[in-house]
Amino acid sequence: MRLDKEKLKNLIHTIAYATRDKEGFGRTKLYKVMWFFEAKQYLVDGVNFSGAKYVRDTNGPRLHNYEKWFQELEAEGRIQCFDERHYNRSIKRVKGLRPPEPGLLSESQAQSLNYWVKVVSEMTAQEVSEMSHDYGWEIARQGDELPLSSVLAERVRDPKGEELEWAMRRARELGLP
Repeated sequence: MRLDKEKLKNLIHTIAYATRDKEGFGRTKLYKVMWFFEAKQYLVDGVNFSGAKYVRDTNGPRLHNYEKWFQELEAEGRIQCFDERHYNRSIKRVKGLRPPEPGLLSESQAQSLNYWVKVVSEMTAQEVSEMSHDYGWEIARQGDELPLSSVLAERVRDPKGEELEWAMRRARELGLP
């Protein structure tokens, strides 16, 4: 699917507005809400909701070219990006400044997005990382595109022979145990 810029920007804006008052809800959690929402919608509808690309990042799946979208949304006065202290570290916040335009999501999509906002908001950074660092994420290289279908990747058997050798070599490259 081709990228639908308005759907993507509205999705970011909707999440940023829904989480505007949630302490500790930084960009990493925003990306994870986007990833889980879009991946699960893909499984339900068979279509990439916004057409956005996601890549493997240290902290989990991340929106590709996120800077561009944040800059556009800030210039439009829809969001504000800033650093905020959370416990003993600084996090990157994205705050929605006004309500998003209605009609972006169907009723079932809105329920799904609200679910992911709630789930991710209530999790610690460690908990949400464990959930997003799945097998599809593990086998990708840093910066590689993560197709939404990668959420379906899982181990069904132990590798053997050349496959095991490759897996061990790849695990070492990724610094995995």
